[in-house]
Amino acid sequence: MRAMVRRGAREGLLRGTFGNVSVRVEGGLLITPTATDYLKLTAGDFVAVDLESGRASAGRPSSELPLHLAIYRALPSVQAIWHDHSPFAVAAGLVADQVPIFTGEGHGLIGRSLPVAPYLPSGSVALADAAARALAEAGAGACLLRNHGAVAVGPSLFAAYSCAIAVEEAAMHYLLTRDLHPAKLDDAEADAIRAAFAAYRMR
Repeated sequence: MRAMVRRGAREGLLRGTFGNVSVRVEGGLLITPTATDYLKLTAGDFVAVDLESGRASAGRPSSELPLHLAIYRALPSVQAIWHDHSPFAVAAGLVADQVPIFTGEGHGLIGRSLPVAPYLPSGSVALADAAARALAEAGAGACLLRNHGAVAVGPSLFAAYSCAIAVEEAAMHYLLTRDLHPAKLDDAEADAIRAAFAAYRMR
């Protein structure tokens, strides 16, 4: 987990102390701590949290802990969550209610489109519930949070991280082509790609 978080920081998805990452474990989750330089994380910095009570065993979990709790509770298949403030994702969430997907990897990891949850205060239960609802209703692997960032989920941490990359690329494709006429894959092909990625089970 530490290696993947550091990788995300080196590659610019996690900037400074912004964003947070978690994985589901037996009885709860492990989440990044609040206000910590991700390039200096140690294995002991991650915070264990009980899924039912939401209480941390020790340490200071990310301020976005409610977001992670809500998604894990609403979507039992989710095993990892990646939340970042990557620039294209933030920009797309300012101007779109839904971001179209144009590429195979985007369809495979995200779905037919990328939903945008409404703006709500960071760290609030209301934001957490809105994000979990957006993911569930769209059946998507990710969603944008208006005026905030992106949330990507997956069956593993590497899958959630890969989905976060796909989100940033999908947002960039949308912003670069939204005044043009970009070619889209039809729904049947998009669904076939999504099913193939599910069978592939990225690790």
